[in-house]
Amino acid sequence: MLIAVVLIAVVVIAAVVAYAALTYPRAVLNFPVSFTIGADVEHKEFNMPFLNNQVQIQVVVNSGTALWAARIESNDTTLWSHSAAQGGQTTYNSGWIALASGNYNFTFSTIGLGTLEADVTVSSKGGFW
Repeated sequence: MLIAVVLIAVVVIAAVVAYAALTYPRAVLNFPVSFTIGADVEHKEFNMPFLNNQVQIQVVVNSGTALWAARIESNDTTLWSHSAAQGGQTTYNSGWIALASGNYNFTFSTIGLGTLEADVTVSSKGGFW
């Protein structure tokens, strides 16, 4: 009887640890951008992992001043978008955005004149994180 209780406890703990490992926040897309004067665009694709249901976008502007825009699309439908005028060294963090597992397109662009050097990260998480 005691062995059965211990075995059940071990299985439950292993399942919780596996679930936590699969849903722990991780970067699903990370890329630098370096835009010179004028409008420019970067298109990237990312996959939302199994058991993950939220993403967060972080834009770290290293130098330059420009109006930029970012968006997440699926099947030509915009699911999330944001634009901002940032300059110097600043960081933008979105809130957590609900997305189902699957493939998505991410677009980052500058609007109008200006230069921009930045690092863009899309992180995903799931479960109780």
